[in-house]
Amino acid sequence: MSPPVLIALLTDFGLTDAYTGVLHGVIAGIAPQVRVIDLTHQLPPGDVRRAAFTLWQASPFFPAGTIFLCVVDPGVGTGRRGVALVWEDRVYVGPDNGAATYLVVRDGAPLSYELTAGEYRLDPVSSTFQGRDIFAPAAAHLACGLDPARLGPTIQDLTMLPLPNLGHTGRKVHGQVLHADHFGNCLTSIGRLREQGDSLALEPWLRQAPAASLPRAGLQVLLPGGMALPLLARFADAPRGEAVAYVGSSGLLEIGVNRGSAQEKLALSEGQPVRLENRG
Repeated sequence: MSPPVLIALLTDFGLTDAYTGVLHGVIAGIAPQVRVIDLTHQLPPGDVRRAAFTLWQASPFFPAGTIFLCVVDPGVGTGRRGVALVWEDRVYVGPDNGAATYLVVRDGAPLSYELTAGEYRLDPVSSTFQGRDIFAPAAAHLACGLDPARLGPTIQDLTMLPLPNLGHTGRKVHGQVLHADHFGNCLTSIGRLREQGDSLALEPWLRQAPAASLPRAGLQVLLPGGMALPLLARFADAPRGEAVAYVGSSGLLEIGVNRGSAQEKLALSEGQPVRLENRG
């Protein structure tokens, strides 16, 4: 793997306390020449599934060799392992708690190392802030060109999250709400979707189901309770304050409200079923 271009930080630390800044400080003390980008520090506390999605969503837009330092760690201080996962074009450093699941499914099995070498961590190691003491030092040393094999032994049995629901039967595609973004738009597990002549091609984004093709005319999205939404190209195609379904920037089916919050207006929450079907 070529030397990394930068380290991207992803945490649930927020910006009120010093935790995020401390990660920057540790990295700067070991690898002052390495650029650090804050991907986000506003993930819901302990939401490993959201971390997995964010890595999947953002990683294709970073330069080859980027190290993703992910500290969303509800199991800190327990027996969960710290790991460095190495692909040809990116690295994950963080807890082995499933946060790398969608990367593994999309990009294939990485070379995996458990973070056990004491010389590449701070001493003493806190039981509550291992992002500072274990993960940030490991990422910084890798950024300086350290052979990842020096961080610890290879491992095979990575922790993996269950994949989101996605399946199709005939003209119906079944999925679920993944989460709501900052604007209240609800992302679903239905995708990736793209125009293909008079049809809409469905390419399951995590290999949950075979590819399919749906007639474009008459497609609707069915929500819990039976509400049906048209599948439109953009927010503005719906009247202000009205709900709309559309294909979002990640290629997944999303549900939004023109100038409003779909999460609030439609009372949608994570895990609720949604269905895309052709009623033509």
